[in-house]
Amino acid sequence: MGKKTTAAAVTPRVASAGGVSSHNILGDLAAKGLSKAAPHTVPWILGAGMLPVGAITHATWGTAEALPWASAALALSGAALTGVTWAVSRYRHTLGRMQSTGTTAVASGWLLAATITGPTMRPTLDLGLWLGGTLAAAWNIRNVVRPHEAGEAGGSPMTGVSLFKRLLTGTAEKAGLDVAVTGVQAEPHRITGTVELAEGHTVEDLQRAIPTMEAAGRLPSGTLVATPNPRDAGAPTMTLSNPLLLEEPILWPGPSRPGGSIAEPLRVGVFQDGTPIEIVLPGSHIQIMGMTGSAKSTGIGWTILGEIFTRHDVVVLFVDITKGRQTAGPMEPALHRLEGTVAGAQAVMNQIQAILSQRTDDLAALDLLKWAPGCGLPYMVLWIEEAADVFDKIEMTEFVNLMRALRSAGGSIVWSLQRADSTQMPTMVKGQGAAWICAGVANSHDAGWGLSDDQEEAGAKPERWGASKPGMAYVQVPGVDRERIAMPGRFYDWGTTDERRVAAMRAHALAWPATRKPVDPTTAKVCVTTTAVQGQTDDRRDELETTSVIREYVTPNGELDGADATMPPVDPDAPLADVADVPLGDPDAVKMSPDQAREVLDQALAEFADGRPFGPKELGHVLTTTGLKRGWIQKVLKERVEAGVLDHDPDARDQRAYRVRALTNA
Repeated sequence: MGKKTTAAAVTPRVASAGGVSSHNILGDLAAKGLSKAAPHTVPWILGAGMLPVGAITHATWGTAEALPWASAALALSGAALTGVTWAVSRYRHTLGRMQSTGTTAVASGWLLAATITGPTMRPTLDLGLWLGGTLAAAWNIRNVVRPHEAGEAGGSPMTGVSLFKRLLTGTAEKAGLDVAVTGVQAEPHRITGTVELAEGHTVEDLQRAIPTMEAAGRLPSGTLVATPNPRDAGAPTMTLSNPLLLEEPILWPGPSRPGGSIAEPLRVGVFQDGTPIEIVLPGSHIQIMGMTGSAKSTGIGWTILGEIFTRHDVVVLFVDITKGRQTAGPMEPALHRLEGTVAGAQAVMNQIQAILSQRTDDLAALDLLKWAPGCGLPYMVLWIEEAADVFDKIEMTEFVNLMRALRSAGGSIVWSLQRADSTQMPTMVKGQGAAWICAGVANSHDAGWGLSDDQEEAGAKPERWGASKPGMAYVQVPGVDRERIAMPGRFYDWGTTDERRVAAMRAHALAWPATRKPVDPTTAKVCVTTTAVQGQTDDRRDELETTSVIREYVTPNGELDGADATMPPVDPDAPLADVADVPLGDPDAVKMSPDQAREVLDQALAEFADGRPFGPKELGHVLTTTGLKRGWIQKVLKERVEAGVLDHDPDARDQRAYRVRALTNA
């Protein structure tokens, strides 16, 4: 029964003659005409309804005793209704607001007169017919002429699209602009539309008016963003989103494309319209700027690097001469090089410059004009933390030349600093970057150094946050749509406390170590870390870097070598030639790759899975098999301890300090 009823309800009316059914076209046309005419009858019906209402109020309150009180009450209520109409129609165009308010005033005034004289008395009846007919006709004209306020294809006038149009036209009028809104699209966390500007107005006028529009609409600051339309300067795009969406930090959800290529987008946060922040690194140099406490290092920096570490075709060379390992320490296993001195910073840049021609030749041999995934060369990322201190010490002319050449050879430079003004770095460096991430800053003057001109003109204001919302930033990097370059976003957070952040990053770096990424012989020349001691003077730096290598590979290790505790220490200042570095095991053994060597070590550790303690000297056969040196096995054992696979007791007797940690059920 239900199906038959539904079918009958939607089937057009047909006439049957001689067994042949045909559509009743005239009936269909009449029904369609009535449906279109019905909305236009509403003003006339309401106007005619005033006559019986006036008759009722006159009969009820038209007596001499009640009339004074009724007149006063009707006058006050009419004035109140008129004021309410003016207030609630503030988002309408001026003409619509005046028409709505005028209609309310005329109707309440005529009802007062009809209550006193009666609706059929003259001139009350004449005025009612004249004013009512005029207002009804005016509403008919407005309904015919004005576009649908509900959207592109009709619909309810109370939809979000309708309110968006009314909001923009009404608030723009308060700001002195006359606009029309078309092409509205509503999404879960944002609404966009094309704003057609009146003659004589530009998109810059609209951008300057946004604060006034937000105030007039009682909206949070940053709700509206106007973006120029490259195809039509008079029709920019306006986006409405909710800045309160990013009030709380958002924990890092994990890598977006683990094992993928660095050419694929890096997911690093969320915009306030709910869409992910995804940036494309190859082909760009990036400037990251923000005041102390804005999380430009551990929020923005760690999140970008955390994504980079999970890509198979990229190497990261990290420089921080100010904080040493404070920022880089938890990431160290995933870095191909870490430099903490001025000499080391200059050295890595010189070495990169030295291999560029070979890399470009390798790309040219493949008929490539720029780096591409699968070309056989890993992409190089030179990350400079606290860059102002580095720029103050190195030769900037050479650095600018490196920036110009590196992109063609397959590399990017990312520099992070607190204030990118001309006293901290040459203006040319910022111009070479062409990609900007600006976190919270102290004031609008500082904001100008961290934003592009387009971001400033579009209304980006990072001084709104300062350091109060770590991780908040504006992003103009390849991969980000132009309409979002002035939309606030929030980069992921690695934890709710510093301890959890450090632990999360250390675990992530251990899971994606640099040793597991293949590097071609040319790029390998710059992937050798110079272990530097933080805070030493320049004239001692070379000596310290050399002696640190001697200590790592030459100083006897009691655990590994089984040396007597009374053995005299090796002088670390002695010439390297006098203290040959002889590995354990067969010196003629062929070196295995790091991955193959780790498999051999895993097999050796499996023998101690019963919990028996062991020392490095009991793993000497691993070095014999792999052809590697003791420094490698010490490094891997340290990684396993930090990853929670091994327990380590530095005070253990007879040098058996390690134990395989037993697995427990969660």
